[in-house]
Amino acid sequence: MSTRLLALSVFFLSVRVLALTGIEDLIDHLNKQNQEILSLEKIAESKEAQKKSADSVYYPTLNIVGGWGQNKTDELPTVQKGYLGYAEGKFNLFHGFRDQSITQQKSAEAKIALLNVESKKNSLKVQLTEIMSEMILLHHLQSILNDEYKMTQTQKQMAIKKVSAGLTGTVDNLEFDLRENEIQMEQKQIDQQHVEAHQKLLSLYGQEIADTLIDNIKFGSIESLSQMPTQLKIETTLEYQKANLDLDLAQFEKNEVTSDYKPSLDFSYSFGRLTPSEDSSAKLNESKYAIQLTIPLFSGFETYNKTKAASANISSIEKNKKQQINNIQSEYNVLRGKIVESISMYNLVEKKITHLEKYFDLTLSEYKRGVKNSPDLVSATERLFGARKKKYELLKDLEILKARIERFI
Repeated sequence: MSTRLLALSVFFLSVRVLALTGIEDLIDHLNKQNQEILSLEKIAESKEAQKKSADSVYYPTLNIVGGWGQNKTDELPTVQKGYLGYAEGKFNLFHGFRDQSITQQKSAEAKIALLNVESKKNSLKVQLTEIMSEMILLHHLQSILNDEYKMTQTQKQMAIKKVSAGLTGTVDNLEFDLRENEIQMEQKQIDQQHVEAHQKLLSLYGQEIADTLIDNIKFGSIESLSQMPTQLKIETTLEYQKANLDLDLAQFEKNEVTSDYKPSLDFSYSFGRLTPSEDSSAKLNESKYAIQLTIPLFSGFETYNKTKAASANISSIEKNKKQQINNIQSEYNVLRGKIVESISMYNLVEKKITHLEKYFDLTLSEYKRGVKNSPDLVSATERLFGARKKKYELLKDLEILKARIERFI
């Protein structure tokens, strides 16, 4: 990776605050391992080399020319023919600003290639966040279901004692058996989703990721997930910068085309055997120089049509840029609104869990005293653990929303 590309990568990563704790190593590994990123980095290096090669037009050229030729003019009594060989140097003095336009194009293309690398990194970071958030959620859900399963078994033992004492019917046992079956089915589904999440990671990295890298990753705090800029700076987003560069590139391409209307001025110098001769003893002592002015008169409307096409392309890109600004602002507002809504929902779920814990304790107490029956206890248990699941589902959603909105920061 070029020094410039590395510096730009560090800058873009430094301005973003990661919410998922412990994910930094995975992101760093992804940036070094993912084949799409590596491919785009090679393209960026290629564009950088092409930009440097474009500067060669400002340097003179030197050639060795050799061959056979024939000169015939009215001033010479005989036709001059034979072998010739000489060194020739050329230097472009003015080319209708064509050379500057080409250099500017290559520079813009190199910058666009760098932005494409960062854009892909951001896109893959969002994908990684989605996968890891899903895996963390699945781990929490599995843990919650294990706790609920243990509690259901404890409640089932209570029901068995009540049935044995003749205080209730066998329906109590069936109620808890049904809930155990439901929990086991949910656990199977989670196991399958966990396998699918690992396959998605394999697709991103092209290799298995050690569980030690995954186990240390946790959801961020609700405070870190709530942090957002108060106002979006559209001009700093990658999408806006790329739209600007696309417009600049189109303008430079038009400038290159319109340079065909302008004259060009070249200086050339040749030294050696310039006059064709069959005499092997002829010396390489001839020289000539020239300053040539070329004025284009007619190109078969080629330049006119190319200029017209370039102008239409610029107009199209300008309209696309305006739409891009609208899209960025709209998507940012939607994501920000969803984050605010999810945080509000999270706070409500936290309060709901507190109330459900009290409700569960009261229901359990009344069940033991025979006031409540098994469906009441199962319902209270399911609602409590369901709220705990919802809490982590909201954290997962917030992590993904946070990663998506960070693309605009």
